[in-house]
Amino acid sequence: MLDKINTSIDTFQSVKTKFVETYVKNEELKKPLNTFIAAQSSFAKNVAKSYSDFFSTLGMAAYTFDAKKAFATK
Repeated sequence: MLDKINTSIDTFQSVKTKFVETYVKNEELKKPLNTFIAAQSSFAKNVAKSYSDFFSTLGMAAYTFDAKKAFATK
């Protein structure tokens, strides 16, 4: 699932990069814009991985939770 999310992020970011390459003619503006787009991509992928890891761990914890053991009275 994370691969599909990363592919979506890459697709969206490549559209932004192509837009900059096509319409921004000033090289002094082009470089920082492309750097910013790369930083956005990296950030979005890190957020996606963090969410994926969190919800995978949460799901596994819920799946392996033993209510009888957790709420047993002594």
